[in-house]
Amino acid sequence: MSEDALVTAAEIARLANVGRAAVSNWRRRHADFPEPVSSGGSPAFRLDEVERWLRRQGKPVGGHPADALWLALDAGRGDADPVDLVADIATHLRDPDSAEPPEQVRDLLDDLADFSPDELIESLAGRAFERQQRQHLVTPAGLARLMVALAAPVTGTVFDPACGPGNTLRAASEAGAARLAGQEINPALARLARARLSPGQDLHGQELPGRNTNEPDTNGQDTAYAAVDIEAGDALRADAFTGLQADSVVCDPPFGYRDWGHEELGIDPRWEYGFPVKGEPELAWAQHCLAHVKPGGMVVLALPAGVAFRRSGRAIRQAMVRRGVVRAVIALPAGVLMSTGIPIHLWVLRKPDAGGVGPVLLVDVSHHQPARRGQVDWPALSDEVLAAWREFRETGSVSELAGRQRAVESIDLLDEDVNLMPARHLPQPQSTLDPRALDRARRDLTLLLDELGGLLPEFHGTTPGTRATTTVNDLARAGALVVRHRMGPLPTDENGVGPLVLTGRDVATGGEPVAHFVGSEDDDPIRLRPGDLVVPLVAAGDGRPRTRVIDSDDLVLGPNLQLIRVDPSRLDVHFLAGQIRANTGPRTGGTTVSGVHRVDVRRTEIPVLALDRQQRLGAAFRRLEAFEAGLNRAAALSADLTHQLTEGLARGAVEPPE
Repeated sequence: MSEDALVTAAEIARLANVGRAAVSNWRRRHADFPEPVSSGGSPAFRLDEVERWLRRQGKPVGGHPADALWLALDAGRGDADPVDLVADIATHLRDPDSAEPPEQVRDLLDDLADFSPDELIESLAGRAFERQQRQHLVTPAGLARLMVALAAPVTGTVFDPACGPGNTLRAASEAGAARLAGQEINPALARLARARLSPGQDLHGQELPGRNTNEPDTNGQDTAYAAVDIEAGDALRADAFTGLQADSVVCDPPFGYRDWGHEELGIDPRWEYGFPVKGEPELAWAQHCLAHVKPGGMVVLALPAGVAFRRSGRAIRQAMVRRGVVRAVIALPAGVLMSTGIPIHLWVLRKPDAGGVGPVLLVDVSHHQPARRGQVDWPALSDEVLAAWREFRETGSVSELAGRQRAVESIDLLDEDVNLMPARHLPQPQSTLDPRALDRARRDLTLLLDELGGLLPEFHGTTPGTRATTTVNDLARAGALVVRHRMGPLPTDENGVGPLVLTGRDVATGGEPVAHFVGSEDDDPIRLRPGDLVVPLVAAGDGRPRTRVIDSDDLVLGPNLQLIRVDPSRLDVHFLAGQIRANTGPRTGGTTVSGVHRVDVRRTEIPVLALDRQQRLGAAFRRLEAFEAGLNRAAALSADLTHQLTEGLARGAVEPPE
């Protein structure tokens, strides 16, 4: 293995079969533990030094066999694409005679000859895709299974003309497909898909069983594989499956690009429903899929939401609806893909046969919002979608749920726009008004307005004289305060149990933190204390800095925040906060190219005053801040109350007294 291989604390934990906390303890308690070669949010260590230290301590070395394989591959890859290298290894694992693996892992592969090729391939592929999450290379497994379930019953041949590394075809194989056919424009992904889906040989050169052979695999289990035909190439420009009529097609095509062959494909028999404009590649993919399915066969596609309503695609949508092709459009939550936050729709299509034109099922499950991008509760989301689809498929209708699902007659979709956005056609839930809750809100608003007057501090005019000033930076040099900020992101999870992470956005908007810190001490968390002052790096929309004085001990400093920790015997924290809020303009920072005003608290000028006068001014600043916060709450409460009362009076849900 290359001496340049680096590992993180998490990877050390996997190598030693321990938890992350154990690695943190080793670093604190053992002076001879290897020093990190890079610091920050996730420090890295030399793998060879870590392994030697573990052996000296008598600790086991050897997590999953793919750990060492991935580390060796990553250390020696240089500028090579990790997906390319993983495809080389996967191809070699399936058929050792067909491809040479990368040189840096050849010895390791010989040592791993007794391990399952499937397990090694999946582990390496998963790590490679984690490195390239900004690219849409792979269909999430949960989404692939949902798409295949919508195409059920899955029998015979399943085709995916943009198969990527093969997740949709893998789901089809698990559902019972006898033959898998796929095409992929990226040669490395095509090779990886072929290796992931084909049984091939193991590393001893023994043939692995095929579908319905009833031969046991190396673990003694019956294994069934579908026949696999994966081709590399551009499916729209160079169709490798001319004449194929699959039993069903499941596809998550690429989107957001214009170079799909519009200029050279003007006359093509696939455009049965209209020639797509250059900006509608998704409708080209939809017709390509329909051209490759048997009459009556199902096509399920994952498409950007814009395909349902863009004016440029209106004529093709109209032709599809008029001929009964569109069976369902299902709106998924924004953020189901790790690579993008744009909302995705599932289109369920059927190639016309002797049947007539029926209604279209429209479903909106956008209320299943991911905890964060790519983290979806696929079982819950799939259950809701499939319950509606099965009812619709069996009865031709569906139980209508406001804001969720409805079957719409095709004729009702053929208006000027042919807009297939589910939300446009679903009945909206009627808001319910609770007169007692409205009355409580009215009384709360009245009390809040009464309290606001008492928050304004009394004052009298003075003639400002020349005052000595200093800066926060000078105060830090004198030891009156300390300024800190985070250098990088922290591992967080909204479902975690650790301390909450306060961010610059929370302070700027007056909101409360929602994500919990889930890392270890290796991530160098800065824990906030009561009396700490935090200031966002970016000013609010009005150009004024925002501040927050911490009053609890269960928060961690998050990104885009500056922390000021004062010596209370020399500085009043509320006085300092008020002075920072009062400072605007170039002296406090600068303006970015986009016009955003940055706040550098070190440059803020502070009057030099005695501590008792600081405290008197700090109390006034504190009351003004409370007054402004109360005024904002009153404004929000009054707007909501006014809207609800107006709606209630108009609907007859509430009446004024006689």
